[in-house]
Amino acid sequence: MVTQILEGVRRYTAKRGAPCALAFPAHNYGSHPYHHLGMPGTVILEEEITRKIMMQVMLGLWNDGFRKQIWINNHGHLWVLESAIQQFQKTYQLPGIFRVMDWHRAVREFFATEDRGGKFDTNFVHADESETSVARLTFPEEMVDMSKAVSTVGKGHSYLPGGHFDTSVDPYRRPHKWSEGQGHFALELYGTPEGVVGDATVATAEKAKRPVAAILKYLTLIHDEILEAYPSGKLPPTEMITHRDAKEMEPFLKEPMSEGWRPVYALHPLIGN
Repeated sequence: MVTQILEGVRRYTAKRGAPCALAFPAHNYGSHPYHHLGMPGTVILEEEITRKIMMQVMLGLWNDGFRKQIWINNHGHLWVLESAIQQFQKTYQLPGIFRVMDWHRAVREFFATEDRGGKFDTNFVHADESETSVARLTFPEEMVDMSKAVSTVGKGHSYLPGGHFDTSVDPYRRPHKWSEGQGHFALELYGTPEGVVGDATVATAEKAKRPVAAILKYLTLIHDEILEAYPSGKLPPTEMITHRDAKEMEPFLKEPMSEGWRPVYALHPLIGN
């Protein structure tokens, strides 16, 4: 989903004469939540491994001159990616602009159900109506076999009163995000072994058009705001956003392979990583 969305942003910016740079996929596998353990088809990396991969990719991209980085997450392990950005900056303290977002949550209003003015029958959860709709819009038709779609509405096994934890895009504005607890509901392998948490049978490509259009517009806005404030080759002041000496950083901030440039790997980390 993310690669298709970002390719849309690239094509749009290319038509304007300055295509954004894409670097994907950084992660073929990720750090699932605990309740995904054991599900067939689920390959789980330890969080420290995911964090290290992201940090090293960030460093390599920075060394190649890509110092404004927007990391787009599809669904899950956002807390790991957030911590990677924090640890990256604590470790290397490099001038740049770095951010990460769950794209679904960024345009959550467009996944609203019909009773709240939206197009969806059910709230966004996992491999459900919402995600299957996006897949039907953005994937080749033969990749989504709707004859295999199922509904698991009402099948979940919760062991405490509800109302405290929200679902994937926080439609209820509840106190907890879905990732802020474990143990109060069954593991996916035992509770919903189908892998669907919701109703995939009612998914249509039409339902996904507004959220996909919204994220394309929003990512283009972010892209344009960053470049307007800091055109190519320009960054926020080193001495204001890092503890490094601005003079010391001059050769590292030059265009890669230009005269006087030095690779970032010659800099010492300020905090052990």
